Amino acid sequence: MDKYKIAIVDDESLFRQGLTMLVENHEKCKVTLCGEDGNDFLRLLNEADELPDLLLCDLEMPNKDGVQLTKELAIKYPEIKIVILSSHYEPSLIMKMMEIGASAFMAKNEQPEAFYNTIINVIEKGFHYNDFVIQLIREKMHFGSRKEKQIQLDLSKREKEVLNHLCDQKTNKEIGEMMFISPRTVEGHRKNLLVKTNSKNTAGLIIFAIEHGLYEVNIKNKDWG
Repeated sequence: MDKYKIAIVDDESLFRQGLTMLVENHEKCKVTLCGEDGNDFLRLLNEADELPDLLLCDLEMPNKDGVQLTKELAIKYPEIKIVILSSHYEPSLIMKMMEIGASAFMAKNEQPEAFYNTIINVIEKGFHYNDFVIQLIREKMHFGSRKEKQIQLDLSKREKEVLNHLCDQKTNKEIGEMMFISPRTVEGHRKNLLVKTNSKNTAGLIIFAIEHGLYEVNIKNKDWG
């Protein structure tokens, strides 16, 4: 089986080297690109023969930081999944990063097992929520006001069903088997959902579903990621 292609962008050379070694130690992953800031990474990406499956992206960098790079990649290369790395956990910033295109948010001092779980979940399922992000979702559910939008009425029964399965962390293949449709058809529904909800990726769809009451998550009984 071909290994998952991982890219890294961070302005600290030793940290990049450490991440590279960590990624390469996983049997399913290999590092294909390494950049020292957002501009450097975009240059390397434009010169590359193939796109990475996932980008491990530092949040704070000179020239073009993680926020700017995520916004640009979401427009130019939406197929690249992004995991934001940071030493600072600011709730509003985390939710903003998810909404503009990041699929996961991870602390730089995370343990290797959690690091690998995040990478694999994001590539295979489209998103990964750690305990801190789950808590943010809980607060959003219980203390935030749910949004009411006409866009809910535009979702078909099939699309709502696919959306719920995505929230349950099912892959396209698993959803197809449950709904007796092909993975390609599932992907078609997912793309329609992205357009109708104006979401950047699967992580954005999950946030949309919770905010608009389309999915009820009991966090205590759910292993998210």
